[in-house]
Amino acid sequence: MNKIKILIADDHKLVRTGIRYTLNGGENASFIDRIDEVMNGKEAVERAKIFTYDIILMDINMPEMDGIKATAQIMRENSDAKIIALSMHSDDYEIRSMIKAGAKGYLLKNTGSEVLAEAIKTVLDGGKYYSNEVALKLMEPYAGDLSTEKRSSSRIDKRKISLTRRELEVLRMIANELTNEEIAKKFELSKRTIDSHRQNILSKLQVKNTAGLIKYAIRLGLV
Repeated sequence: MNKIKILIADDHKLVRTGIRYTLNGGENASFIDRIDEVMNGKEAVERAKIFTYDIILMDINMPEMDGIKATAQIMRENSDAKIIALSMHSDDYEIRSMIKAGAKGYLLKNTGSEVLAEAIKTVLDGGKYYSNEVALKLMEPYAGDLSTEKRSSSRIDKRKISLTRRELEVLRMIANELTNEEIAKKFELSKRTIDSHRQNILSKLQVKNTAGLIKYAIRLGLV
């Protein structure tokens, strides 16, 4: 991966410093060329006009201009911009508003460094990334329909059989908002092993992200 440029938009200096420290720590630093910081949405819009950033990490509640408006304006001016919301809040309105504005990902600020790095890489590759808590919120309106579907779909049953017992356990924990690192600790396994299980599950269920995994976890009756 080529080294990338990142913009952090957050009105709290302590938060910006923490994100910068997280991004510059360990293996993450190997793919980062530059990290810039701004204090509000208006400054983010102005900075995005001057520099081309590979990733913009956008807070939502900021003075001058909030992250939703800033994201929408940046996307209007550059439809290729890759913005990931990074917020303290998992309110349905804010999640859907950021996605509608053009954000390619949504993470909570308690996200670990591994998840943040994974989200950045996924979005850089053209995908979308939502933390487990956010993915569950996005799936809530469909939970009833999916529960009905799981009782009548033999196709889903066949996919369930194709998952190993351990993979089913990992899928259940993902759907219950545990990170790969937390799952690894519970099983007393390496995070790399859990990462491998997750990729196998994605492949077997033919889904692309956490939202897809949670969708099938609901269909399989794991949550």
